[in-house]
Amino acid sequence: MDILAIRDHLIATVMCRIDNSISSRAEALREFMDVTLPNIEKDASAEIAQHIPTLPENIYRKWAEMFADRMLQTVKTDQLADMCDNTEESNATIALVYLMFMESERMEVQIAKDLTELGVKSSATDEVGNFLGGYLRTALGARKEQLH
Repeated sequence: MDILAIRDHLIATVMCRIDNSISSRAEALREFMDVTLPNIEKDASAEIAQHIPTLPENIYRKWAEMFADRMLQTVKTDQLADMCDNTEESNATIALVYLMFMESERMEVQIAKDLTELGVKSSATDEVGNFLGGYLRTALGARKEQLH
């Protein structure tokens, strides 16, 4: 398996694991808000989750490409070729390594940068997003004050 095929497989494996289901997405957002904002009412988190805009696929693709490039820089090609055998176990391993990559300090900075850029581009046309962003910032600020 050549390097381009390995890169393509890594990207495709990550991209197929991204759940595009609206109901799964809403459930994950509700759970996130319920954990990070424990004082929020369950009905409020469900309502807010419905209005949080989805990220464009090109953002997820960018991150998957960054992951694949980093894997090619740090892991031996023969080991990557073995990992790209398209078995469920290997694909699950790729997905797990991707999650660890996304939790890295480097990616935390990159994600914040990408989301900020996306927010700036969208902010002039997204009234609901602006409202929800303001609401969540206020709620998080109040929670932070409660903790101090």
